[in-house]
Amino acid sequence: MNNYNFRNRDGSTPLDKEQLEGIKFSHVTLMRELDELEDENIQRGLDWLRRNKSENYLSIEFLNELHKKLFGDVWKWAGVFRKKEVNLSNTRPHDIGPKLKNLFADVKIQITMKSMPWEEIVTEFHHKLVSIHPYPNGNGRVSRIMTEYLEKRNTQKVTSWMVSLKADPQERRKKYIESIRLADKGDYTLLKKFIEEKIS
Repeated sequence: MNNYNFRNRDGSTPLDKEQLEGIKFSHVTLMRELDELEDENIQRGLDWLRRNKSENYLSIEFLNELHKKLFGDVWKWAGVFRKKEVNLSNTRPHDIGPKLKNLFADVKIQITMKSMPWEEIVTEFHHKLVSIHPYPNGNGRVSRIMTEYLEKRNTQKVTSWMVSLKADPQERRKKYIESIRLADKGDYTLLKKFIEEKIS
């Protein structure tokens, strides 16, 4: 699980007041410093995830614990749902829990009943989780990691997230955002291709 992160931001950019809200380190002032702290934390979180054998991984409790393991050494709010509305999601804070509960229930049924091709299950799961945007930050990363974990637990090939563009994070991020926006309109074709790495 090492293809989750495709940022595109200037490491020398100073963090603003909103970005600093909830951070555990008062000495951090630059984006680069924050990225380094988060990356170290995420690696520890991935180590925890690799050891985890919980059968209840499709649950709110597991998602919150995962987010806390990935970001809890850096952010005070890690593993806690956002309390503010955001432009990136039409899910209001009080709807986050119910929507996640429904999402996990739907995926369990889809897997058990094999009611959809696996690629469609994964693509829709990822998009819906990103769209709910449960946390103040780290939603894209926790959603990608959770998607990979879903695949691994069901003995499926882990998605590549268009690893061929790993050396070009700007283009990779552009493709990803484009695919998510199309999925917002009900068209999962591009996101499915992004996950399967079939875009030239």
